[in-house]
Formats: sequence, structure tokens, C-alpha cells
Amino acid sequence: MNKSQIEPSEEILLLISQFKLPITKDELLTIRNLIYSKIKIKQYNDISKKHEKSIRWKRTGVEILNDGYIYEGKSCTDLVVLFLTFCNALNLETKFVKLKKENMVHSVAEINLNDGWYIFDVSKPNNLPIKGQITEANPYKEWKLWAKGKDAWDLGLTEFESIKKIKE
Repeated sequence: MNKSQIEPSEEILLLISQFKLPITKDELLTIRNLIYSKIKIKQYNDISKKHEKSIRWKRTGVEILNDGYIYEGKSCTDLVVLFLTFCNALNLETKFVKLKKENMVHSVAEINLNDGWYIFDVSKPNNLPIKGQITEANPYKEWKLWAKGKDAWDLGLTEFESIKKIKE
């Protein structure tokens, strides 16, 4: 098993070669849009539920790109991992951020650009990066910080049952 979910492949390095440093806030949108152009959003329902749980938090960014799909409404971690893989290919400093609200969990990215840190929720194609970082004192919308790390695996989230760690 890989030690990191966000190690780029040759394909990702090629896809990202169009970008030149320094990366801007607008280019983060272009990277996110590139990701959405490369993956299909599959319907999440009673039929797909078992499969989604079997892959949740297990895939690397390369595997997500190669598989070519995510599940609607259940893919924030996959999207953040893939986005961070692209950012890693550009040698950007990033953080995987896991959030919680009541009995729900969510993932977002933090990216350090030349003008500071940005919070980017890549789970929706119309979200924009927001300047700042998530802390206990500075939550993201109604979501509270659970933990930050390199990727989901770095936080010990390696399979669906790992969710118990967050909900404790």
C-alpha cells in the first residue's frame, strides 16, 4: 500500500504541466475544473451504497483519476485527495482538512499560495477558494475542525469504519 494518497503519476504530471508557478487563486479553479472534466459522477443509491463504502477513503488520487468516477454526495474526500494530488505535482504546500457537524463529516483542502493560505471546498463545481485557514476559532461555515494532515490516511482514515474515530 502507498504511504500517501497524494503522490502524482506521470499522467498527472503531464496534465498539470500547463500550469506555471506561482499558482494563483484563479488557477486553483482551473485545476478543480480539470478534475471535474476527467471524472464521472455516479449516482449514489441503494445499489451503489455497498460499493461506495468498500472504496471510501481507500483510493489514492491516481486511483481515483484512473477509475474515472466518484459517487454523488459521497465524494468530498475523493475530490480533495485528487485535488491535493494535482497540487502536490506542482509542489504546493497543502493540507487535507476533515470537518464534522452533528453526525456528518466533510473534507476540504487548504492550499498555501504566494499571498497566503486558502480554504477550498472542491466538492461542488461552483465553490470558490476562500482566503484563510480553518481552526477551532475559525470554523468553515457551520463545520467544525476535526483534524488536518497530509491526506485522509495521515489522519488514520483508511476505510469506511474509520468514520467512528470522527464521530466519537
